[in-house]
Amino acid sequence: MSWTVVESYPLHEMEHEGLTPENLQGRWEEIAEDMALIPERNIRVVEDKGIVRVEVSEELYDCMRGI
Repeated sequence: MSWTVVESYPLHEMEHEGLTPENLQGRWEEIAEDMALIPERNIRVVEDKGIVRVEVSEELYDCMRGI
């Protein structure tokens, strides 16, 4: 499966703003559900070297772009 990064934040900035990886994942899960897609198969949150990335499946990304 191909993944596309839709959001990316340094972890220390997120903590300063009161955001968590779980907050981001929840927001994107709602978007997937609104598009009748299974969140667990279409969204992932990855933390690597102090950077938190939200990645979505190609299918969800195409829905967001209106394709």
